[in-house]
Amino acid sequence: MLGVEEGDELLVRVIDGELRITTPLAAIVRAQHIVRRFVPADHSLVDELTSERREAAAKE
Repeated sequence: MLGVEEGDELLVRVIDGELRITTPLAAIVRAQHIVRRFVPADHSLVDELTSERREAAAKE
């Protein structure tokens, strides 16, 4: 059902007394959906971080 095979890596968490098991890919997809609720699709966090790092490096 989850597409999990022997030897696959899984993430196991206890949340509100429940044991939740997921794959790393499913966790990444979930995190991306959470971020997209707060960051517009046309805004690149990678570009923003790169710009901030370049500005910080220029000040050093």
